[in-house]
Amino acid sequence: MYRKNLLGDADLNILTYTSSMEEDKEIVSEVIESLIAHVKVLTTQGLIPAEKGHKILEELRKLLQNPSPLFFINAEDVHEAIEIYLKEKLGKDEGYLALGKSRNDHVSAALRLKAKKLLIEQLKELINLREILLEKAEEHICTIMPAFTHLQPAQPSTFAHYLCYIEEVLADYTKSLFFALEIVDNSPLGGGAVGGTSVPLDREALANELFSRIVLNSIKATSSRDFLSIASSMDVNLSVFLSRIAEDIVIFSTPQFDYLVLPKEHLATSSMMPQKKNPVTMEIARAWGSESVGHLTALLGILKALPTGYNLDMQEANKHALVILKKTLETLKIFSDFFKKIEVNKKKLLMDAKIFPILATDIAEKVSLKSGKPYREVYGEIAKLIKDSKSVEELYTKVEEFYGIKANLEEGIKKPVLGSPNPDKIKEYIKLAKKSLKEDSSKLNGVIPCNLL
Repeated sequence: MYRKNLLGDADLNILTYTSSMEEDKEIVSEVIESLIAHVKVLTTQGLIPAEKGHKILEELRKLLQNPSPLFFINAEDVHEAIEIYLKEKLGKDEGYLALGKSRNDHVSAALRLKAKKLLIEQLKELINLREILLEKAEEHICTIMPAFTHLQPAQPSTFAHYLCYIEEVLADYTKSLFFALEIVDNSPLGGGAVGGTSVPLDREALANELFSRIVLNSIKATSSRDFLSIASSMDVNLSVFLSRIAEDIVIFSTPQFDYLVLPKEHLATSSMMPQKKNPVTMEIARAWGSESVGHLTALLGILKALPTGYNLDMQEANKHALVILKKTLETLKIFSDFFKKIEVNKKKLLMDAKIFPILATDIAEKVSLKSGKPYREVYGEIAKLIKDSKSVEELYTKVEEFYGIKANLEEGIKKPVLGSPNPDKIKEYIKLAKKSLKEDSSKLNGVIPCNLL
């Protein structure tokens, strides 16, 4: 439709190669919503005849309810397909739709709107997951377990301490996604192809239909995809973090560790071995962390060194961003359900805390403080005792004999510093975290417009 007057009919093989119709299924609703906003403003400002505008709006609203007819049309993209469809319905009156708009500003608007919706859903799910983690932490404030470095038993901790670590990192990502949402939630409508439009469109009125603010510069409005790469980067970092937690869970749920009882819904069986219970959702989440990096690399690689202005390369970048945004949301939902249903083997956690010398650091610090000796000197003495002891019990007995210090796990977790597994410190953290969650929930409610509820 667009090329016919200048270039003639399209070669269907070439059209298939360059068309984005399949990918546009992901953003068709947002494309139509952007067009509805455009026609509403054209009509309200009296820039097109009111009766023509209302006819176009009526057909667009029908399409919004059922856009499937568009995907039986041979077209470069969904924007062209909509115009072809409307021309069949309205004849030449369809042409009023094109006044003051370009595919460039409208595809940017659709992508921003889609990303906005997905980020809002991600933030909802992040807040939900953090609430679940804090509730679970309250149940395990005194559930002692070993903390690890290099996957070796290191110091005494609690399961609540571990859960609060996850929650605090997710709180950082909540801030990151709010930042990404602020970048995304800006209207490019009225930016035209690259240099604006001679039609005196009220860009603020256009923005108010769907967004919070305006992308001021028309070049940025139409040719920048930084909003996608920023949001995608945040999501990929989040996905990589979640893949680390998935790895923890896979390890902790093995019979050798036996720390966790995983929800049945998140397990799968073997086709050959009847005893197997495989942590498949965590394995997929672990794989997604790596896969997301690949999509981000493709996205950034496509955008790298593009000349300023719209280029069709951007069309190929969109699909990678949308995969990242959608799959990250799915992964967050899986983690929320998982942690809500997870059970903890307290006996095994305590057993491993007892059979490994994880109080060695606490002992050396107490001896140094008590005796006034340099810590490194005491560190060496304790290391020799560990070397010469045949068991943890023997080590702790020698420590009591030589230094008058009784090794005790319950005391070992009660460190005085902020952020330690000390039950009192954990309770303080949970209280502050819940306050932060309320603030984040309130902030999120403030950015959701009525038409997205």
